[in-house]
Amino acid sequence: MPELPDVETVARRLRRTVGGRRIIGVRVLAPPTVRSSPPRRFVRELTGRTVRTVDRRGKYLLIRLSGSRTLVVHLRMTGDFTLVPRATPVHPHTRVILQFGRADLRFIDQRRFGHMDLVPADVEFAPVARLGLEPLSASFTLTRWNALVHGRRGTIKSLLLRQDLIAGIGNIYADEILWQARVHPARPAHRLREGELARLYRIVRRVLRRAVTHLSRYGRPVGRFLEVRGERHMPCPRCGRPIRTASIAGRTTYFCPHCQR
Repeated sequence: MPELPDVETVARRLRRTVGGRRIIGVRVLAPPTVRSSPPRRFVRELTGRTVRTVDRRGKYLLIRLSGSRTLVVHLRMTGDFTLVPRATPVHPHTRVILQFGRADLRFIDQRRFGHMDLVPADVEFAPVARLGLEPLSASFTLTRWNALVHGRRGTIKSLLLRQDLIAGIGNIYADEILWQARVHPARPAHRLREGELARLYRIVRRVLRRAVTHLSRYGRPVGRFLEVRGERHMPCPRCGRPIRTASIAGRTTYFCPHCQR
């Protein structure tokens, strides 16, 4: 599933390519993708609006439109946007098409889990309103991070995955963050020492910033642990011992039992 760096990269791409452009037509090829209203109403309300800007909140894309509307998009597992000339053959997994002049912005989603909601801009969409702190924002300070962790009885891995506390981190980047911080994913969050918390805070921001930069420039994720993650018994990039797997917070978790304590 796309995580914060992936969604931020899509937001920046859309901001650059369709920001300021007017939607002259809409085609809904897969009605279940549109959740906020019947497809005909969705098409009618979206057509003619101009894309003001594109933001990200957690794993959601917020396409802010003229006329005080916001198109909220969740990519889920396989969703993505591609901007192509109108004459380009339609990919079989295309779900929604937004038409801009001679180009189409096509939402392609193989697994069909992605969804869109067109909502009033002055009413915060409920799933977005429930999201926690943005880990790359100025409001995500060491003080607030320490307050989030304080007294939490669950594992540190489960805390990183809680979208109501920290928005945007998913399973893959949580593993990368904990490996870089040398923290075992099953450690109870409240037992982390002050120095460990400070190091983990810095690494959360560093890993996500580097991932956003690398994805935006090269289209590939970055991370030493990500390069071997997904294959059990592969050597740890740091110590060379085998990587192990376990189910933590209901997710398959990769870690090095020697490096991460």
